Formats: sequence, C-alpha cells, structure tokens
Amino acid sequence: MTRQFSDSRTAHARPLERCRAVSRLPGQFAALARQVAGQLTDVTDCSWERDSSAVWRLTGASGGCWYLKRHSSGRFHAREVAALRDWAPALGPGRVPELAATDPEILVMVVTAVPGEPVLGLSLSAREEQRVHRQAGRLLGRLHEIQRVPGAGEDASRVTSRVDAHLDQAGGLLTPAQRAMVRDCASRLAWLGPRVPAVASHGDFQPRNWLWDSAGGRLGIIDWERAEPAAAVRDLVRLEYGPWDGRPGLREDFFAGYGRTLTPEEDQALFCHAVLDALSGLRWGLANGDDAVVSRAWRTFERSSGTPLARS
Repeated sequence: MTRQFSDSRTAHARPLERCRAVSRLPGQFAALARQVAGQLTDVTDCSWERDSSAVWRLTGASGGCWYLKRHSSGRFHAREVAALRDWAPALGPGRVPELAATDPEILVMVVTAVPGEPVLGLSLSAREEQRVHRQAGRLLGRLHEIQRVPGAGEDASRVTSRVDAHLDQAGGLLTPAQRAMVRDCASRLAWLGPRVPAVASHGDFQPRNWLWDSAGGRLGIIDWERAEPAAAVRDLVRLEYGPWDGRPGLREDFFAGYGRTLTPEEDQALFCHAVLDALSGLRWGLANGDDAVVSRAWRTFERSSGTPLARS
C-alpha cells in the first residue's frame, strides 16, 4: 500500500442541497482521512446523484477542509491521481485540488478543497458569465499546452469502436437519417484522428466541474477522473452543445481566453464527437433517468441534422 501526503489546505463548499451530514466515513477510508485531517469533526456526503464514484467533505478539528473520493474503477483512480500530480498544477495555485493522500488498493484519494461553488446552477450576472467562460478558456488553454502529440488517432478509434453497439442499444429512437449521420461521423473521425493533435485533456470539462469563487473572481476546475491524452475538441463538446448553444457571445469569450481558434479539421472533429457523444448520452440518459442529458442529446441531433460534413 502506497500513500502520499501533502500539507496544503484550502476550503470551499459544495452545493448544500446535494450534501448531507453522515455519522462517519466507511471504516476502510477513515484511517486515510485521519492521517491527513487528524480528528474529524464533520463528515458530509457530497456525491453526485447517479455517479458511481463517492465523495465526502471532511472537516478537521483544526478547521481545515478536504474531500475524500472513492473512485468507481482503478482506471478512473489512476487517471485522476496522475492528472492532479502531473497536469493540474500548471493551471495555478488555488485553481485545482491538490493531492493530500492516495491509496490505490481501495481506490481512494484525499484532496484539498478549492474555493467556490459549481457554476452549474449558479445565478450569475452577464458580466460574471463572461468572466467565467474567459477564465475557463484560459485554464483549458494552459492544460492543452502541457502535452501535444502528433495525432489523436488512438482516441478516435476508441470512440468510434462503440458506435455499432450504441446504435443497437438506441433501437428505433433515431431516424434513418440520424443513424446515417452517426455512421458518417464515425467514418470521418477515423480519417480525422491522425490529423488532429492529441493534448492533455480534462475529459469532462463543463460547468458542473467548474467552481466559481465570486469573492475572489477566480475559477477552479475539479473532477479529473476522465483526464487522458485526447483530441482538444473532446473538451469542448459539452460546451458547444450546452451553455454555448444559442449564446455565441460566451463562445467568443471562451476562445478569447483560450488563445486560438480551431483549425478546419478540429471544427469537423468537434461536430463528429458531438454527434457520437449525443448517441452515448441518449442511451445513458434514458437508462438512468437523466432528463438533462437526454434533452442535450436531442438538441444536438436536432441542431446537427442537415449539416454536411466537409469532404477531402
């Protein structure tokens, strides 16, 4: 069993409506938590609904605040630990959680808290929204510059390999034209993969994983368990077909912070990844009763219908 510790302590609060006090941590996690926080005075379950990972907020007798996360798989654990150790620090102090302890045998880590509240659900002024998206672009730009490799072919292959199974599971939900568009996008990504650079990718870059500290005017980024080398546009899909949908000004603010525009190949790849993400989201959202995911999937299909793909 290997454990790693650090002394850094920061604080933030998760949304109270999805947090609930519990009497104690599961026994196998308590020892690791106490080595970081000492005596625990408060343990609060802050897990997202329908996520298979679990998160607890810890308060120590000294007043410090940490989060303990139990990952649902060894792959997610290894990805998040590696990203927080090797990539996330480039975003700057106070912007990301810092590793305080890890135990890969029980798939648990303890991290420092980051100031702020999740942007998803916050009532922000137009000016604050502009600042949030500009900072999001700046932070993602820093992340994407950490690592660049010649092509994202392997990433594209993983995405397209699941298309047939997902189409079978979708059954008759999609029209023939929509099914043809999905297959067209899968074929196009296979061609685009080697032509689109792979970068250090967050993997789930969206407002629910952004923390906005209104007092300090700073944005933080959490939940790195899907971080891996991937096409840069993979981090933009849930923005392009989420908060940017119908609001081009937010997109402009983001790219002003990001520091560059997308290449023509990346524009095509973004469209194709979005269609395949919509297919995956539709089957997952219906199976798990997540109306927001299902709604976003249908909006993506509706917006994408009739959009021709460029041919080379």
